[in-house]
Amino acid sequence: MWRRLACVVVLGSCLPLAACAGPVPDDGAYRHAALQTAMAMGSDLASAQLAARLGLRGQSFPAFTDGNVTDAENDAGSVSSTFGSRQPPGSRSDALRQKMMQALSDATSALTDLRVAVRMDARAQVRKALAEVGRSLKTFNDLQQELQ
Repeated sequence: MWRRLACVVVLGSCLPLAACAGPVPDDGAYRHAALQTAMAMGSDLASAQLAARLGLRGQSFPAFTDGNVTDAENDAGSVSSTFGSRQPPGSRSDALRQKMMQALSDATSALTDLRVAVRMDARAQVRKALAEVGRSLKTFNDLQQELQ
């Protein structure tokens, strides 16, 4: 019994360490991490946007819309946290880090606003939040083009 408990404790303490992203070896690897982050965030934003638009048109159930927007918000938080834990290898990458962190912050904020509006069933606020999500989606599409 104690062996199992010790094994669970050891494995449980390893999971948070595995979830953290550490330093990257060079600017190219950092740009690649930024590109992957931009792609992931773009996907989260597009998913939430689609779900909210379907909800506004009455083409999905409120619980479906809420669940999809909430999942996108949670995923976006993980994407942002993972990128934020990466150490840029130098000053050249630090400018990219600052740009990405601002865009990630704006995107997660837009998704939070969308989730709140969807849950309140406030159509005008959903439209306003969708505009924020659309701006963030454009930012991440532009970042993807820039980083490729």
